[in-house]
Amino acid sequence: MNTTEPHPIAPALAEGGLAAIFTAPDGARAFAVRWQGGVYGYLNQCPHAGGPLDFEGQVLESSGRFLMCARHGAIFEPDTGKCVGGPCRGARLTPVAVHEKADGSVWAGAAG
Repeated sequence: MNTTEPHPIAPALAEGGLAAIFTAPDGARAFAVRWQGGVYGYLNQCPHAGGPLDFEGQVLESSGRFLMCARHGAIFEPDTGKCVGGPCRGARLTPVAVHEKADGSVWAGAAG
C-alpha cells in the first residue's frame, strides 16, 4: 500500500472515547481523536519529553476538555494542539492530516 495515499485508520471514533493510534505517512506514530464533533490528528509525541501522549489509546483527560500526556500531565487543546498547561506550555503537538468520510470512517491523509 502507498502510505502517502489516504488510508483507513478507524471504522469510527466515539466522542470522548479512545484515540485511534496509527502510523503516519512518514512512519511516525500518530493518533486521531473525536472532540466536539470534529476529528483531529497529531503525532503521538509530547513536545516536552518526546514520549507518546497516550496510555493504551487514552489521550483525553477525565473532563474530556483537553488532551493530556500520560507521562508528565501536559494538557493540550484538542482542536489546535496548543499546550495550555504543564511542562511544555506554549508548545504545540504536530498535526497530522485526517478526515472523516460520510460513513463515519476516519482516514489518514487529506480528503480527496
